[in-house]
Amino acid sequence: AIDEQSFQEYVAYHAFLLIPLGRIPSLPGCFLMIKSCPMEHETILSDVRRIVHSLEPTTTFKSILLVADTSKQDGFLRQYTSVDMHAYTTALDKIIKERLVDKLVLVDGEDSAQSFQVNNRWLGKSSASSHSLTGQQYASTMIGFDMIRNHPCFEPNDLV
Repeated sequence: AIDEQSFQEYVAYHAFLLIPLGRIPSLPGCFLMIKSCPMEHETILSDVRRIVHSLEPTTTFKSILLVADTSKQDGFLRQYTSVDMHAYTTALDKIIKERLVDKLVLVDGEDSAQSFQVNNRWLGKSSASSHSLTGQQYASTMIGFDMIRNHPCFEPNDLV
């Protein structure tokens, strides 16, 4: 289907068949990276709580990382609400105070040297872009991966 406002293709429906498998086997020592943007200002606190509380009973994480990408505050590909930066930063503060994550990584997109390094390291390109030509962000995800790779407890098999 085609979105009539953005003219982007999208999948209208997903159908899943869920089969209970019992307990999820523990993956001792892996990392959890959660990505977020300011458009999630209303839900990020409850989303992080749900993700962390549902996964922690069965998995031991070396570290839980929240990457907050504030490089875009308008003109999202599939924008469903307006951005409230005050509400977003308040929610991020609550996440830190509740100790839901071990590290918060703020990516504002203003550090062109950081974007250049990410593009060079991960894509082999000499560019300071943080978003693709179609507007999809990628740099903050790779910055999060770099934070995991530089973690003192990182082992090569930790990054899936």
